[in-house]
Amino acid sequence: MFRIGYTFIAFILLILTLPLKAVDVGEEAPDFTLEKLSGSSITLSNLRGQVVYIFWFGYS
Repeated sequence: MFRIGYTFIAFILLILTLPLKAVDVGEEAPDFTLEKLSGSSITLSNLRGQVVYIFWFGYS
């Protein structure tokens, strides 16, 4: 139950921090920072040159 709430809150925070512009195929993804469960953070631009797979889904 709490996991669903935390996922929803994380999703809302992610949406609020990203620019409201669609990214076209071939364009660079907007930079963003997320907090990991360990408390540290990770930024997309720090992963430049590595393969990054972003999988986002919600529980129903």
